[in-house]
Amino acid sequence: MKRLPCALLIASLMGLAGPAAAEDKAPPCRFDASVLSFAGTASGQARCLLRQVLPGGRVAPEEAVLPPALQAWIDRPTGHWKPALRQLLRREGRSELSLGGPLDQGVSVARTPDGRPWPARYFVVHDTSWPLLHAPAFPLRETFEVNDLGAYAHPTTAVAHVFVNRLGQTFAPHGLEEPWRATKLELQLVGEAAKGRFLHIELLQPRRRDPGLPGDNDALAPQPGFSAAQYEALALLYAAASVRAGRGLIPAQHAVIDEGLPQAHDDPQHFELAAFGEALARLTAQLDRPGRRGPGRGAAVVGR
Repeated sequence: MKRLPCALLIASLMGLAGPAAAEDKAPPCRFDASVLSFAGTASGQARCLLRQVLPGGRVAPEEAVLPPALQAWIDRPTGHWKPALRQLLRREGRSELSLGGPLDQGVSVARTPDGRPWPARYFVVHDTSWPLLHAPAFPLRETFEVNDLGAYAHPTTAVAHVFVNRLGQTFAPHGLEEPWRATKLELQLVGEAAKGRFLHIELLQPRRRDPGLPGDNDALAPQPGFSAAQYEALALLYAAASVRAGRGLIPAQHAVIDEGLPQAHDDPQHFELAAFGEALARLTAQLDRPGRRGPGRGAAVVGR
């Protein structure tokens, strides 16, 4: 959902010499277009890029506290997880294609103007902010309208690599090997060179109009924002993408990546980093003991 322009200069997002905002807040995570990376260590980048997204698209100044299970993956070699992850997917009835493609295939690659290759490094979490429900309250149970993955199959709506509905089902209109752009940082600021550096995951989340705000807005998101099944599927997607990348990817949130840019979006709303960390911890335990049954979701999976 689009918001009013922020007071921060775009230059500060690019790591250039730009003044900070007049208000008392941390500057955006600094991106260096010459190396297609945010500043700092991999863990430091994650702590910045996972800061809490507040209503209206504002971003909390405090760095995120990384769950131990996530910290154990970020920037660590991941090749040893592949056999156990493949076995778990087979037991769970999930195809590799439903998670964005074969585990044996690499991830997308971006190239700077001078031709240097930069494989995908960032795992970006979005929410769809759709469907917009004209109802006094969110549904008490998950409905077809809320979980319809087919709504994201058209070229105009297939705006991410993988979509995850609230039942934990997935739909991958773009393989993780396909260079793709979905943030204002990539599309408007860095340009074509960023295409392939970010992997994009959309979590289905309905919205409602906030009567306290003008216009036909979509400001209200459900609480909790996402289901347990979505966090389980997101952990699987993160593991699969990281295995394909060869190292644990740096997770990020859409609104934080675009912080400071005019008309930036407000998603994901009510994303619980602790819940994601717990799902990843359970998954990691299953990969350590591949003979056990994984965390079952019992839902059919929609593949690419």
